Amino acid sequence: MKKRTAIITALLALCMIFAFAGCGESGSSSGSGDTAETTAPEKKAEDSVCTYECPGAGFGFDLPEGVEITKGWVHMYDMGDADYNSGVMMGWPVYYDMTEEEVNKLTNENFNQVNAGFSFHIVCVKDVKDADEAREKVISVMKKVEGDDYSEKEGDLYRALKEIHKQDGYMWLADIPTKKSEGIREECQAEYDAFYDATDEILKSCMEYYEPQVWQGGEDGAEVSFETTDLEGNPVKSADLFAQNKVTMINIWGTTCGPCIEEMPELDKMNKEFSEKGGAIVGLVSDVPLDNSKYLQEAKEIVKDTGATYLNLRAWDGWDDVMSAVGTPTTYFVDSNGKLIGDPILGAQTKEYKERMEEYLSKAK
Repeated sequence: MKKRTAIITALLALCMIFAFAGCGESGSSSGSGDTAETTAPEKKAEDSVCTYECPGAGFGFDLPEGVEITKGWVHMYDMGDADYNSGVMMGWPVYYDMTEEEVNKLTNENFNQVNAGFSFHIVCVKDVKDADEAREKVISVMKKVEGDDYSEKEGDLYRALKEIHKQDGYMWLADIPTKKSEGIREECQAEYDAFYDATDEILKSCMEYYEPQVWQGGEDGAEVSFETTDLEGNPVKSADLFAQNKVTMINIWGTTCGPCIEEMPELDKMNKEFSEKGGAIVGLVSDVPLDNSKYLQEAKEIVKDTGATYLNLRAWDGWDDVMSAVGTPTTYFVDSNGKLIGDPILGAQTKEYKERMEEYLSKAK
């Protein structure tokens, strides 16, 4: 796993889904009424030259004159679609009181040395007629995504989102914390304050909007090549693994992913069924990289508790360069030569796994 990905994931674990509930109370956007005026030019993603971009949420911005980030780092957390194809996309800037270079040197064990400061959050909603419908769509999607973790208090925060722009079938809404994040290091405090205080100006004058870029996943036919170990430390080479099967299904999961864990007993049944036809299921534990064993024991216990007897691998460096994942579970199919087959499957969809495996096995030589 790439170090930056691991660090950012850890830092934002509490803010990923509860973006607004966890990052301060909702406030008002600039402008009168429900809509803020914007003079931002309408550009497509490929034309944008903004310094700070969230392509998955369809926006970018530059800092206003007089605001500079030199002591810390503004990382754009581009969540993209909250539930794959829901039409609700999210993204927001996060200020870290370390430079990008310093953050990239952190390990999972010492990532708490960096402090995060928040300003605004953006939600882009597709195919809605007005802001009220957009807010209700956000609430509906987040109820589905969060399940039992969703609260009415959080719904109130989503209902307070303010429309800031509308274009080409998309509407962008913003949430602004009413107070600055605390805990920023003293040497970075003034810089973060200036960034936070520029929120209104950024939203009014510095934004660009474009059609959100849809995540496509790994490219059909791309080669998957790696050397890693299973959860017990036994070495595994991709060429040897794939050559054993006509089709290998790689299910990317994480130790904190409820749907991933819930589907594992069914995956075990499928693995036994398809093994007779030349198919195999392999798990890839995204938060158990080769260079960090923090969640290794937890992964082993999950495998044991779910009765999963199929092979589970530790994440090798660069695994997501070929098999990218916007969330877990994400599932890919690979032929006997190590080439990706078709498009990935997003979410826990055992019925579609079976249908795809049957299709690919019927065509395999």
